[in-house]
Amino acid sequence: EAIKRLLYPLLKAGDRPAGTEMFAVAKPILESVLDHRREANFLEAIAAGKYQPELLFPKDAGTVNRIRSHPALLWKAENVRQYHSKKKLS
Repeated sequence: EAIKRLLYPLLKAGDRPAGTEMFAVAKPILESVLDHRREANFLEAIAAGKYQPELLFPKDAGTVNRIRSHPALLWKAENVRQYHSKKKLS
């Protein structure tokens, strides 16, 4: 119902595939981009104070190299490491 209400008005009258048809086409594309296992592994590493962007993009060295020095992500990993260090001392 939401597809008909929200999406169909944006499509040409003769080009309005069924929701199942659109899902079948979109699913493999989204699965290649949104791999929840990779994301979970990355988040577990960050939670341990390890910044490993290659866990998110194992086949894209260019992206890994570009984000490897991202200040916010480096700070987050360092902040978690410091937190764990303080926690061990107490």
